[in-house]
Amino acid sequence: MTKETPIAPPVREVNATRYDADCQDALAPLVDDLVNRAEQAGWNRTRAASALMYLAAKRLSPTS
Repeated sequence: MTKETPIAPPVREVNATRYDADCQDALAPLVDDLVNRAEQAGWNRTRAASALMYLAAKRLSPTS
C-alpha cells in the first residue's frame, strides 16, 4: 500500500480572499498525481481530468 500524501491545512478563515487559492495549491499535487496515474493506466489524460471535474461537481452541496 502506498503512503498517503499529506494535505496542508488551511491557514486562513474560510471567507478570506486567498482561501480558495490556498486550497487549490494544497490539492494540486494530489490531482496531478491522480491524472498522471490514470494516464499511466491507459486513460486519456483530458478525459481523466474531465471525469475528476464531474466527480468533484457531484460532491458540491447546497451549503458549500
